[in-house]
Amino acid sequence: MENLSHNINSQIAALEGLQQQHQKNLSLAQEIDAIYQNAQLPIVDPTALYAANMAAFKLYIPDIHASFVDYQPAKFELAQRHGELHLVDVEDNIVLGENYYRDGLIDFEKYRFNPQLTRVDFSDEIDNPINFVHVKYINQLTNLVSQVNQQHKQELILPEAVNMMVCFGLGLGYYLPLMLSKHQVKRLYIYEPEHDFFYASLFTLDWAEILQQLDANNSSLHLCLGANEDDFFADISSELIAKGRYDSTFSFCYKHYATEQMDKALEKFNNQAYQVAFGFGFFDDSLLALAHQYHNLNKHVPLLGKAEPLPECATLPVFILANGPSLDEHIDYIIANRDKVLLVSCGTTIRALHQYGIKPDFHLEMERTRTTHSVLQSVGDEAYLRSIPLLTLNTISPDVLDLFDRQLMALKMVEPSTEIIMNPALGCDNDNLTQLMYCNPTVANLALSFFTQMGFKNIYLFGVDLGFSGDAHHSKKSIYYDQSGQDKQLFNKKALANLVAPGNHVDQVETTMIFQMSAVGLTALLRLNPEVNCYNLGQGIRIDNTIPTYQADICLPDSTLDKALFVEQMLTHYAVDTRVLAQQYSHILHQNLFSEFVDEMLALLQPSVADRYAALEQLQQQFILLHSKYETKDAFLADMLRGTLQHCHASIIKLLLLPASAEQGLVYYQQGIAIFVNYLQETKVKYNKELFEADKTDMSATWQ
Repeated sequence: MENLSHNINSQIAALEGLQQQHQKNLSLAQEIDAIYQNAQLPIVDPTALYAANMAAFKLYIPDIHASFVDYQPAKFELAQRHGELHLVDVEDNIVLGENYYRDGLIDFEKYRFNPQLTRVDFSDEIDNPINFVHVKYINQLTNLVSQVNQQHKQELILPEAVNMMVCFGLGLGYYLPLMLSKHQVKRLYIYEPEHDFFYASLFTLDWAEILQQLDANNSSLHLCLGANEDDFFADISSELIAKGRYDSTFSFCYKHYATEQMDKALEKFNNQAYQVAFGFGFFDDSLLALAHQYHNLNKHVPLLGKAEPLPECATLPVFILANGPSLDEHIDYIIANRDKVLLVSCGTTIRALHQYGIKPDFHLEMERTRTTHSVLQSVGDEAYLRSIPLLTLNTISPDVLDLFDRQLMALKMVEPSTEIIMNPALGCDNDNLTQLMYCNPTVANLALSFFTQMGFKNIYLFGVDLGFSGDAHHSKKSIYYDQSGQDKQLFNKKALANLVAPGNHVDQVETTMIFQMSAVGLTALLRLNPEVNCYNLGQGIRIDNTIPTYQADICLPDSTLDKALFVEQMLTHYAVDTRVLAQQYSHILHQNLFSEFVDEMLALLQPSVADRYAALEQLQQQFILLHSKYETKDAFLADMLRGTLQHCHASIIKLLLLPASAEQGLVYYQQGIAIFVNYLQETKVKYNKELFEADKTDMSATWQ
């Protein structure tokens, strides 16, 4: 009977979906018919319109005014054809079509009824063995979004209130008045690769009215003009960071006209929006960072400081050894040359190196949960670990530090614990300290960040695959495989490797979102350090700014360096004492300003909202409050909830805008807000209870 009931319900749902689609098609046909009957190109005085538009841009966006006040078209210009203004090219061909005005309105009308989205969703419900508040409530939101999506996926239309509209192409912009007459757009982003097109629109489109309307609605307009796809993505990423990254997970994308350049830009945004959406941490993560730094400073572990590079850094090669499957292919070479280089072990690589009989000169770890302690203990050789210096981050579990006799921590940029130390308004002794950039999400990122910061110029990547060209996903000697080489199923390659990327020494590889973000971080760090020669010997993802290299291509300098002595020099030269800092940091933590900040955030959610645009405004006000804390002594509080806000807002916007009915969207919005409120309330309880508690989760049964 259950199967019969399920089949009947499925058939009913399918019929309802067909009925909804039929109704959409009928409504669209009526709108298109109205355009055919009524569309008349507005009669304007181009010269007067240009003057009014330039005056408006001078008021609202002065940079646009400055760029176009003396502009001369290069490839396209306006010309009268059949009594209408058209864009023509240098050969006098009409560029956008004989019936451009009418066709443009029809095209946008079609989009309104079948909008395209760039959408980033969180994973399905995940396990929560450490009892994180964040995971608990994100699971609730994810389940609710899944239910709403299933119920309303057939009826998606462009809602009357739009959180973010990304227009790929402006042309002469005739579709904009139609858009803004039927939809309140909170954030309007227009990408137009042709400067000439935008310049022409100054003579055909009433920009002054558009700017005034957006301003009256407390909306924003951002214009990206003349950019290629890479510059476009960098620009829209910056815009999202400044005004709310959560919109990157649910952006309406309208392509006004098709060119190769436009297609590249849209594809890049679709494929890489997750890089803007993810990677922010969350409340529990940040709380552990505060607690762990407290304990680590009280252990008087030194911090990485500002220092001139030691002379040897200019020539001494560094081998960064990560746990990708290609590591196994290079082991003999690494063993043969280990006296000529610094060997640097990353994370779970340490167990593989132990199996191969290799002791690295440094080991690096970064994960803040105590899981790292369990993984390290699985090596089964306490003396081996103690003999290796540990390079790590200030967020690391204190229990991990206890496994090593020599340690050096670095401050991880954009962490609340780091913000407390580096914020000049809080008065910590930080003059000699430095922060690591692009040091996550993998330990390979941390290794490259550490050694570029210390001034090394020649770095070789072994096993930094970050992708898979075969069945293996890690070194066969690592913790992910048993002694016979059988996969222990600790890494679900099939579920995680859902992306394809260009390869290094291979055409392409499968990869994961985290691994691709790691490659992006490595690329960005090397871009900031062009003097560094970074050679990639892996058979994984291609990492821009590295040099694809084979063993036969490497020419290592002869060395008589006493490595053991040099390692001790490094640990002394780059270290800053933390005893005074430990006292200063403890004093600030004991002030406990977090609950008051959360109450401010909660107060913004108390007023009821009358429509979907008011709901979008409510979410934006929370974002504005959060970011108002930056550049103040309370900036670390914003870091505590930055990821929380991002993830929750991303889900709540979907609940709000997925249904065609505004009333139904508001019902789901309130359900999402209720979950978010409970989340924020529980953060206050956990903060007060666990601020000074290090993670004690025992995962040794899993990581053996």
